[in-house]
Amino acid sequence: MKNKNVTLVVFTLMNFVLAMLSFVFNGILDQVAVSLNISISDSGLLTTMYLYGAAFGVPISLILFRKIERIRMLKIALLITILMTFALVLTKDFTQLLIIRLITGISSISYSVLAISTVMAFSSKERQGRSMAFLIMGNSLALVIGIPLTRALSAILDWRSIFWILNVMMTLSLIYFQIYLTESSHASTKLDLGNELKFFKDGKTVFVIIYTLIMFVGYGAFYTYVTPYLLYLFPSLETIMSILLVLLGIAGFTGNLIGGHVSDRIGYARALLLGAVMHVISIVMIFLFQSHQWLSVISTLLWLMSSWFIGLQLNTGIAQVTQNKSSFMISLNTSAIQLGSAIGSSLAAIVISQSGMQNIVFITLLTSLGITITQIISNKKYLPTTLTEINE
Repeated sequence: MKNKNVTLVVFTLMNFVLAMLSFVFNGILDQVAVSLNISISDSGLLTTMYLYGAAFGVPISLILFRKIERIRMLKIALLITILMTFALVLTKDFTQLLIIRLITGISSISYSVLAISTVMAFSSKERQGRSMAFLIMGNSLALVIGIPLTRALSAILDWRSIFWILNVMMTLSLIYFQIYLTESSHASTKLDLGNELKFFKDGKTVFVIIYTLIMFVGYGAFYTYVTPYLLYLFPSLETIMSILLVLLGIAGFTGNLIGGHVSDRIGYARALLLGAVMHVISIVMIFLFQSHQWLSVISTLLWLMSSWFIGLQLNTGIAQVTQNKSSFMISLNTSAIQLGSAIGSSLAAIVISQSGMQNIVFITLLTSLGITITQIISNKKYLPTTLTEINE
């Protein structure tokens, strides 16, 4: 590989773009609904189809194309994402848009899984946490800069133009990968399904995936509705909501950055437990301060910071416990993120309709306690082995 630092920057830029592909509709649902002459609830299906593709399609696609080398598969997944984005901006039919979003969810998250494996492979073991933090920084920057900027640009550009810009960035990244990221860059391997399935026998791997699923049920329940939640409790925040969205993005960025350093110093397993405890404390604060505006806002920022802190550990942890030899297990962990978020947002919708917006915090409180208990059990059983591996 010609320049690892430049390559890591390109991977981070791609994470920014893919996060935008995933989240951009959330910020401009009203404009999309008007342009397609559909309801806002129907336009929300464009995000839902993406999540379902990501949750269920990625492991299947990695199994079907397991004979293809990792780097080649990464480029193919990125190319499909580019082609699907071209189709997205050209089609006028809503049904076709839903199908395109489903395929995009499969291809883009397949790329993300392979990108994690690739970055972990060319990073030294003592810097894997920081490399992962830099990679995930692209996602947090999408929240800090990308989504608010998209909303601002929507005043002068339609939503299709925004996707044209994203597609140009993806195309340039693919050209870079084609030139500088070759199959000989590192140990690029094919997916051996027999060896991959053996990881199900490893308790550490299973515990990471269980933690991920539980964690993102709670995350999806609260974060999906964090804006209407705050406005429901404190309508006066409407005038500064754009600023609060930026602050939420900064909180995620900060949690991710801190998480990388903490992971390298104490290991992902201890960091997961620390993050779980932070999660419990922050969601309890959110519940207790529901009648205090700024304490509630601060508690929400702390909760989101702890969420991104945990997210870094989960991505680093699944790569480390599989010794970066299992793209399939990484894909399952990623699918757990998408599926957990979808389940959480669905549960929150039920709670809101049955008992009110303010009660969605109880879902996240239960899942926070769940991940704390899960990691205590995991550390009790496996932490000595994990720490030995980290120190070697």
